[in-house]
Amino acid sequence: MLVAGTMLLAGAVVAATPVTPSPWFEFKDYPMKAFERNAEGVTEFELLVAPDGRIANCTVTQSSGHQELDRATCHLANKRVRFNPARDGDGQAVYGVYRSQALWAIPENRIAATAGPDLEVTVNQLPAGTTPPSVVKLAYAVDAQGRASSCTLLPSSAKQPAVLVELGCRELMSKLGSAPVVGPGGQPVAAIKTAAVKFNSGS
Repeated sequence: MLVAGTMLLAGAVVAATPVTPSPWFEFKDYPMKAFERNAEGVTEFELLVAPDGRIANCTVTQSSGHQELDRATCHLANKRVRFNPARDGDGQAVYGVYRSQALWAIPENRIAATAGPDLEVTVNQLPAGTTPPSVVKLAYAVDAQGRASSCTLLPSSAKQPAVLVELGCRELMSKLGSAPVVGPGGQPVAAIKTAAVKFNSGS
């Protein structure tokens, strides 16, 4: 099912959304050993959000290059962050996957975010009304076997043209892998995931 536009339609899925205000990580959280060694980097991580909104698991998906920073990232996220749970097409609370990153930098230095889109699609021409950057952020359901369905527009991309939403969902559904989401007990679970699709103009 493709859902385009800003209205929440029957069968639409809802991604897990944080209710804890940012920033989640501050300079005062810097691990002392890492600070003394001038260790810096970006820790990319993934949170498995349980149906009650609590974090069931934290996984580092891209290391900062420093174990102290990576450990601090998951420790602080588990300690501080709570969510509104993800919901399936029937409105039932389910597991959700939330991805983010922690930028660890000495104050006088600057570190740029590193995460890019999950999928890039080239089109002949971007439709009128495309808001830069030409990215559509989507939520979608995966069952315990990893099969994807029910692609829904995230509110942060509400201004993008409906044609990009529909194309993004179609490309996402056809090119996603089939790896299931692993629950806290080690068993695959049905969940809501998110993805960003970037459109490039071929003209």
